[in-house]
Amino acid sequence: MDAQEKIKDYLRERKLKATPIRVELLKLLSESASAVPYSDIQESLKNFDRVTLYRTINALIDSSIVHKASTSGDEIYYALCTRECSQDCHKHEHIHFKCTNCNEVSCIHVKQSIQITIPDHQVEEISIEVSGLCKACLEHLNK
Repeated sequence: MDAQEKIKDYLRERKLKATPIRVELLKLLSESASAVPYSDIQESLKNFDRVTLYRTINALIDSSIVHKASTSGDEIYYALCTRECSQDCHKHEHIHFKCTNCNEVSCIHVKQSIQITIPDHQVEEISIEVSGLCKACLEHLNK
């Protein structure tokens, strides 16, 4: 089974139609090693209008297939959720790391569970964004 068929099956599992834009967007995100900025998504999927793209992204967020990985500056970055996420709960126990040199945004999975409690509040989701130099930029600077 090719990647496109797997994406279609996954969308159907999540009770979504496998529309061409959903399949193309998920294919783009799955082929990227890091989160993808909205401007790159828009450029790659220029056969679709902005409103359709915006609605598609929101539908995939609502279905816990995609999440916002970063909203720093004027750019929003998107990444795939893990299969552990459901419509009831996003399970993102990872840190979003944005390199201040190359601007790449990565989802960094940590070995320890991230737990935060706030008195008199129910925490449902934690989003942590860290910035600095990524491994590749650090290695380049140290040469």
